[in-house]
Amino acid sequence: MPLFHLAMYYEQGSGEVPPDLDQIMAEVDALNDDLRDAGAWVTAAGFEPAPQARVVTALPDGAETTDGPYLATAEHQGGFWLIHARSMGDAIIWAERASRALRLPVEVRACAPEKES
Repeated sequence: MPLFHLAMYYEQGSGEVPPDLDQIMAEVDALNDDLRDAGAWVTAAGFEPAPQARVVTALPDGAETTDGPYLATAEHQGGFWLIHARSMGDAIIWAERASRALRLPVEVRACAPEKES
């Protein structure tokens, strides 16, 4: 079954926490349970704020590490789900539930199929 990446983004500069965070997390937990029950769950994770990221660039004689984030933008990825879905349409249905739970937009991208060996 195809894999899809569902990503949530939000403005991370302010450090503000939504006043209804407990309700949001309860809705996300319910979504995660439903993904598992449907056999769609692969994995999910939330990220530390983007300003805590490090950017690593390979150089001919080693690597350079700089403070992140890599992209100079206010909005950064805050977490993701990796799910199984029969189609982009089915993945969008899960993403809509995620967007409602998070009160944020959710980006859906199909994962490239694995190459057969």
